Amino acid sequence: MANVKNNSATQETRRRLLEAGGKVFAEHGFHDATIKQITDRAGASLASVNYHFSDKAELYSAVLRQIGEKIVDRIPPDDQLTGSASMRFRQFIQWYCVRALDCTLRPWEPILMAREVMQPTAAFEGLLQHCTRPLFDKLSGLIAELLAVPVSDESVGLATASVFGQCIYFLKHLQLLGRMHPQLADHPDIQRLASHIADFSLAGFRSLSKPSKVRGARAAVRV
Repeated sequence: MANVKNNSATQETRRRLLEAGGKVFAEHGFHDATIKQITDRAGASLASVNYHFSDKAELYSAVLRQIGEKIVDRIPPDDQLTGSASMRFRQFIQWYCVRALDCTLRPWEPILMAREVMQPTAAFEGLLQHCTRPLFDKLSGLIAELLAVPVSDESVGLATASVFGQCIYFLKHLQLLGRMHPQLADHPDIQRLASHIADFSLAGFRSLSKPSKVRGARAAVRV
């Protein structure tokens, strides 16, 4: 007998539950959202949630996994990173920026993610381990190689956060660049912006890698 869960009607019900669940969770948060609110919006029965997801927590986890798949897509495969460490870093930034820009987020997804970051649920750790951490780990490994320090070094964490900060700034404000920065009224395309982020970051890495009197003085102060 064919798996009933795989037929088109049940898959459509599952899709509607995920969509409705995402919207309701974004509006009310995981704890305040109710199954009835979700099923009413999805036009589905209460039993359909148990059938597809067991309970509210599993439905919520499934919604987060859907969003997480879009994060995973931003991680360049190993075969896309070739050459020197600086070349691989450039390729990483290009891949990440292009994939992130091409990713179409539904209006409720950033709201739900913001809620999850501010008030993490049990599902948050899974999202970190399977989606966000692999992305950060891959970039951190490249930066550690460029800085010639262990990946556990504080400078790697700071540099990784700085690079992603640049990417997120440009990607979120791409359409507003000309208004915030008049010299960018005819803003460059995403490939050009990715090249700028890579150039700017690599110059910073070279500076961090060079011993200087200023950094020596800072080290002395710490001692």
